[in-house]
Amino acid sequence: MGVTQEPAGQSSGVAPGKAAELVPADIKAKGSIAVASASTNAPMEFLDADGRTLIGFDIDFADAIAASLGLKAEHVTSTFDAIIPGLAAGKYDLGMSGFFITPARERVVDFVPYLRDGSALVVPSGNPLRLSMDPMSLCGHRVAGEKGSVQGIEFLPAISKDCVAAGKAPVKTALFPKLDEAHLALAGGRADAIMEDSIPSGYRASRSNGKYEVAPGEIYKPVMTGMALPKDSALAPALKAAITTLAADGTLERLMQKWSIPRTALLASYN
Repeated sequence: MGVTQEPAGQSSGVAPGKAAELVPADIKAKGSIAVASASTNAPMEFLDADGRTLIGFDIDFADAIAASLGLKAEHVTSTFDAIIPGLAAGKYDLGMSGFFITPARERVVDFVPYLRDGSALVVPSGNPLRLSMDPMSLCGHRVAGEKGSVQGIEFLPAISKDCVAAGKAPVKTALFPKLDEAHLALAGGRADAIMEDSIPSGYRASRSNGKYEVAPGEIYKPVMTGMALPKDSALAPALKAAITTLAADGTLERLMQKWSIPRTALLASYN
């Protein structure tokens, strides 16, 4: 399923706080929480230069949350589409991988929100096909995405259906197990664009050495991003309290700045 790893980087420097009093007895006795993340979603979670150590905002934030609860985060790599089934099966305590909170997902797992995100379109530099976040601009084009993502499951099929209803060609969707593979398809001319989360899209484009850019237009369907937990997990109150504490003491914004996450992603309740 993945490789369990020690938390990457240095200590979070966060001491256990009052939120630690809310940790369920079984998890407190274990002393750790198993956090599942994908590995190709920079800057949220991705592999370091050694090819096996997870780094990124979600990894650092999970470490800080665990420390504030008097626990240790044990990071587990997984493909994105396997995390929610793994949570439902009780394999992990928590999933952090840029999950959009959607009704379909909430039927399977519970969420604790911590950021605001949406969807954006990554295109080759210069945007030769003049694509945009106007959904109708995607009709007849090859758009890549990640398997299990809300873009692949909900948005692209719905946009394609609207294209057909408007008498246009459907979107030619290609979904890949990892976003890196979608980017390879774009680079190799096998896709015209990638629809992905807006935070990673800007991060990737800015570090692509001029290969990619984010297509113009507003963020598509802005939504809250949340930590996923098994249904009715007793850990949820402790996580909510920990996030509130880390927002109040500046840790949340410090980590956002470290990973180039725009302040617009900060939820109003933590602002």
